[in-house]
Amino acid sequence: AGPIASRQIVPNYPASSTSKGFHLVVNVTDPSADFTPSINNFYVNSIHVGAALNYVGVTAVPGRIFYQNGTAEEIRYAQSTVISDGATPPVPFGLSLRPDEGSDVVSTARLDAGPGTTGVRVSRFPEPYRFLQPETFLACNESLAYYQGDYFTVIKQADVTVGDDGSIDYNVPDNCISVRLIPECTELNELPEDAYASHEFAADTQCYDDVSALNWSEYGP
Repeated sequence: AGPIASRQIVPNYPASSTSKGFHLVVNVTDPSADFTPSINNFYVNSIHVGAALNYVGVTAVPGRIFYQNGTAEEIRYAQSTVISDGATPPVPFGLSLRPDEGSDVVSTARLDAGPGTTGVRVSRFPEPYRFLQPETFLACNESLAYYQGDYFTVIKQADVTVGDDGSIDYNVPDNCISVRLIPECTELNELPEDAYASHEFAADTQCYDDVSALNWSEYGP
């Protein structure tokens, strides 16, 4: 008998577009762990918790418009930030990661007035998919004191750690599920003349036209 021909694996990834503005869409990476009701394909939005202070939450309808802010060199070396304009007149609200009290690995995402955390970015080549980094992002069911203890879905981020025996720990708290935040192209908001925000360094970002239309099981390896 002749040799068995090895099956050639042809990489297949979803087509991306380019836009300065984008929404962030929640992709629940393990559907069996999803909340009830599901938050898959929900949009990232802000949760007001004080003057110019916001947690990052989710909503069923298109949420905040984001853009990557930085020079070409800053984008290349992961020193850019992700910003969403807010308030009147518009000011930049930067996406930041604030370490949780008592934790070395879990941070809470914030969208406060200011520049945001450098290194929060949309993935680039050679990574074949587009998603927000650094991973792993989480969606967590948390009570917020600002709302008298009411529960909200809050976005957090956890660092992956490796144990002495080589085991990998994704450090996902019990009240959280792992998610990816996927950029969906949208038109960047225009700014009025009195805006404190600026789009001078709003970068072209690779994003998907319609995240909810993507069947992720069709892509790979």
